[in-house]
Amino acid sequence: MFRGEFSVVTSVLTITEVLVYPLRQGNKTLAQQYREILFNSQGLTTIEVFPDIAETAAQLRANYNLRTPDAIQIATAIRGGASFFLTNDARLPSIPGLSVLVLEQLIV
Repeated sequence: MFRGEFSVVTSVLTITEVLVYPLRQGNKTLAQQYREILFNSQGLTTIEVFPDIAETAAQLRANYNLRTPDAIQIATAIRGGASFFLTNDARLPSIPGLSVLVLEQLIV
């Protein structure tokens, strides 16, 4: 149940990332469940990659040598007003104004 304690913002690029496994497995049910979560969950906003996000991503790539998908995701978080960026990639650098939280380090 969504209690409104926080909201989650992600880029539409996330669908590209999460659908790979179910599509490889031919698992249409799981793929549809991922779509439902990303596009119809209360407290989760999926944002399109607009030109301002693309430009911010380019600046992030220039400043931090990020890969394009990472830069787009971080730029989306910034545009969405996020305080934290949750990732599985411990190699991502800290970005001013955005705390990078590595999932593996949060689970104890």
